Amino acid sequence: MSSGKLPRPEAVKEILIWHQGALGDLLLAGPALLALRRHYPQARITALGQPQLWSLLSPTLFLEAIWDSAAAAWTPLFLADAPLPPVLQERLAPFQLALVFSPRPHPALLARLAEAGITAVHWLPSFPAAGQDAVGTVLAAALARLGVAPVAASFRLLLGADWLDQAPQLSGSGPFLAVAPGSGQKLKNWPLAHYYEATRSLAWQHGLQIIWLAGPAEEPILPYLQGLAAAQDHLLLANLPLTAVAATLARCRLYLGGDSGLTHLAAALGVPGVLALFGPTDPRVWAPRGKGVRVLEAPCPQAPCAAGREISCPEPRCLQDLTVEQVLATAAAMLQGG
Repeated sequence: MSSGKLPRPEAVKEILIWHQGALGDLLLAGPALLALRRHYPQARITALGQPQLWSLLSPTLFLEAIWDSAAAAWTPLFLADAPLPPVLQERLAPFQLALVFSPRPHPALLARLAEAGITAVHWLPSFPAAGQDAVGTVLAAALARLGVAPVAASFRLLLGADWLDQAPQLSGSGPFLAVAPGSGQKLKNWPLAHYYEATRSLAWQHGLQIIWLAGPAEEPILPYLQGLAAAQDHLLLANLPLTAVAATLARCRLYLGGDSGLTHLAAALGVPGVLALFGPTDPRVWAPRGKGVRVLEAPCPQAPCAAGREISCPEPRCLQDLTVEQVLATAAAMLQGG
């Protein structure tokens, strides 16, 4: 792993950025990634990670290419005793700088990237090691030590030119409320019955048109969501490409969801009102940032109780006790500009 400052901008033509994290983690790194892009305005950046996630950042960061980190071609980088295949060395040879985002440093991986001929290889922490510092704060401090100035404004994603073509047509003129009831960890989810009550009231009291968003994590509850949407004349969008989800969110006035990647996506797109519901995980560390973001925390003296991302509670009682009335009052204030 390289030490000291990053190379001067004029010395770098090709940058490799390695980030395999989930959607929320990648978007929390957005300000740091944008700071790197501004520090190296002329460099070509190749992203290595989950292509569907990185595609959301491509227009904002002007990415040259996106490579899939799950491909078998990268396996030799983790095998310290085997020689690097010539084809892999050839693929990595054009890069002068590699930046690896991960929860903990991987000395073997960093050494192998240097062995491939990349002259500057640096690790950046994608999670805080401990404490209550926000992910963005941790990354900004790490970049400052490397000589990169932070971005002053809030991080905003730019929409791709073809994303609107991928998104479904929305009937009616809105205003639209997007609701994402799930996440990759069910213990972070507000009860579905609460979502049902809240959406019914928000549609009736404020004239909102409801859009339910569901992905692979919501597969077990998809039949329920289908019945709920049909009975209430709501729109259900399931398993759309994330770029199409982004184009849909960009048309919404309000968003309601928990500690999930879609909540971070709504905030990064600048949805005017993003209401994020937090229980066992710590919003000081994991909440999205943005002018329109409001966080409601579960009324539990033990919350947040997660150790990092590990949740030990057998059931999300804290989120069950976060009442529909609290959510409705906050949503009403947000809609009124409060």
